[in-house]
Amino acid sequence: MFYNRATIVEHVFGQADNYQTTPKLKDKIDQTEQQQLASLSYAGQQTQTVNNGQPEFTKEELKSGQKAGQKLFHLDLLGRPQTANAMLNKSLMPTQKREALTVKTPGYKVYRFSDNGRQNYLYNRSHLIGFQLTGLNNDRRNLVTGTVAMNATHASDNQQSMEDYENEIAHYLRADESHYVRYRVTPLYRNFERVPRGVQMEAASITDATVRFNVYVFNAQPGWQLNYYTGTAIQTN
Repeated sequence: MFYNRATIVEHVFGQADNYQTTPKLKDKIDQTEQQQLASLSYAGQQTQTVNNGQPEFTKEELKSGQKAGQKLFHLDLLGRPQTANAMLNKSLMPTQKREALTVKTPGYKVYRFSDNGRQNYLYNRSHLIGFQLTGLNNDRRNLVTGTVAMNATHASDNQQSMEDYENEIAHYLRADESHYVRYRVTPLYRNFERVPRGVQMEAASITDATVRFNVYVFNAQPGWQLNYYTGTAIQTN
């Protein structure tokens, strides 16, 4: 039943790929913190600190003695990934190289561009919980269409991406088998858009304060205009 629905959604939005205008849909969603984040416009800064950098976990979620593991929410009715949660530990980290991705994420398109003389792709299929942290790979609940600027370490500036925050956690976990990190990544959408406007990343080490962050990473790319309903994009410079 789900795949039939997903196929229909893919067809409907596929018909809109040739249009760059945004459908006018009534917004009935209350402006929660996450909706406020999703409503922000990218202005050249890839990340924004949320709640003064303090993650918003409950005391129960931060209790010590919990087993390492991960939990991903089901896709919504539009086939979009939702929140991904984990209690991270070195025991979850993969020991083998990542296999090629086969999942097509909502709105995924292939665009190439020149980046400081090198060919690059506009979009990645971005893991919510990074592969290096748990080894989870071809799971459509854990993959969104994300710009390379959101997903990967920046080569030309000092701005941070999802990968930089994931590396911070990975370094901490590798340092000691007793280290645990509570982690949550939430893709944020506007209305019925298929491509997230960004992701909120929260992390807290359990037995100390070494890892502690709450950030919003914009799903945007300098020099590109994205259509978040369809995934189509126009290079502006």
